[in-house]
Amino acid sequence: MQNFLDMRTIIFVSGITSLILFACMLYIRRKQRTYEGFIYWIFAALVNSTGLFLLSLRDILPDFLTIIAGNTFIIFSVVLISAGLSRFAGVRPYSKFYSLLMLLFVALYSYFTYFHPVFIYRSFVFYSFQALLCIVIVIIVHRDLPRVLHKKSYVLYWFLILSLAWPFFLIFSHFFEAQMETDLIMAGLSHQITFLGSIAAYIVLVIALIVLTAQRVEEEMIEAKKEIKTIAGFIPICASCKKIRDDKGSWNQMEAYLSQHADLQFSHGLCPECMKKMYPEEAV
Repeated sequence: MQNFLDMRTIIFVSGITSLILFACMLYIRRKQRTYEGFIYWIFAALVNSTGLFLLSLRDILPDFLTIIAGNTFIIFSVVLISAGLSRFAGVRPYSKFYSLLMLLFVALYSYFTYFHPVFIYRSFVFYSFQALLCIVIVIIVHRDLPRVLHKKSYVLYWFLILSLAWPFFLIFSHFFEAQMETDLIMAGLSHQITFLGSIAAYIVLVIALIVLTAQRVEEEMIEAKKEIKTIAGFIPICASCKKIRDDKGSWNQMEAYLSQHADLQFSHGLCPECMKKMYPEEAV
């Protein structure tokens, strides 16, 4: 069957798509509120785009750039997404784990590029590392995201579960192909469909991350409205000491309560009546 589109063109267009996602996320960061970790996702799109552009230059630039560096950039973009999710959830990323993972990836890819150049083995390494990082992302989404999001994002969670199965499916299918591919640029229809599916999955993932940010902004706005409603409504106050009872039943000084719920700062002084009572010699 004749290929309906050149593989080099598919990879290059995928790089442009990722670059557009980078520009969109950069615009969102400039125009609305984002959180720690969003900048990781912005650079992930840029790094992914760089890796795809390098892959599209196969047989034009040296193998170190088009095979090793290109695929390393793509895997590193997934690392940035994972680290960004940790930052977004307010936990420290697994920096040492990610560093060791990237070193091992570069070592294996170098071996299967120069010492034992087999395309199917490089594909196995790539999809295996991608699957491992997907496992880490699923753990972060399941364990850490509830710290900042009260409503669990089931859409993102199940999308990541399906993304986790995708690399294993590709590994399995490649080993049972009737004709083993020897080079990515010369790959046939199955690899073309795989690449198109991968870039579609990446687009959905980026959209899911943007939705997560919007969801967190919405939850914080709802909480802020609740606090404003509490301030604007009836406030239980002690008739004697003037302490205020909060929604948890604790009694607080008026200054402490208003500072916490209305973002107010107080400076203390004495009114003329109290000045006369406490310091009559200083009163005029």
